Amino acid sequence: MGKKVALSIISILFVCTGCVPSTVWRSTPIVQNAENEYYEAQLEPLTRGHKFFVSFRLSVTNRTHKNLEIDWNMTRYIHNGRTRGGFVFKGIKPEDIGGSTIPPDAILAGVTFSKVISPFKMLARPPLRDPHVESTESTIYPGILPTGENGILLVIRQNGKEVVERITLTIVSQQAR
Repeated sequence: MGKKVALSIISILFVCTGCVPSTVWRSTPIVQNAENEYYEAQLEPLTRGHKFFVSFRLSVTNRTHKNLEIDWNMTRYIHNGRTRGGFVFKGIKPEDIGGSTIPPDAILAGVTFSKVISPFKMLARPPLRDPHVESTESTIYPGILPTGENGILLVIRQNGKEVVERITLTIVSQQAR
């Protein structure tokens, strides 16, 4: 009798959890493009194993015969029309963020450059006194990108000339049916 009750309860729980709506995140458009005479750029939000967006893949194709440089110290994250700080990415040093001395990335003539970037303001950090966290490298994770307009104010230089593009897309979350 006890086994039948236990199995009934487990069955009910499975049915009930199947009824709980899940949230679906999507981007409009899926990938946003921008272009000018110097470069073509694409911005794509990434889930990186989550059900929500946490990062972007920025791809830039140099259309010129000279090298370009992404100025990470001037490039900004955009949320709902306002700039909200810079971006971080693998290999960046914390002191470069604080000192605005992030080295530029070069984009060779005719080449496509790609990098996964996350807004600094959206970084997720565990509690300061978490005894399970040992290394500082594992204490910072990309955080959830909020719904609404998200994007980048991309600052690229060539021979001292600054070429700026604003690239945005809309992130929405809705209950799956």
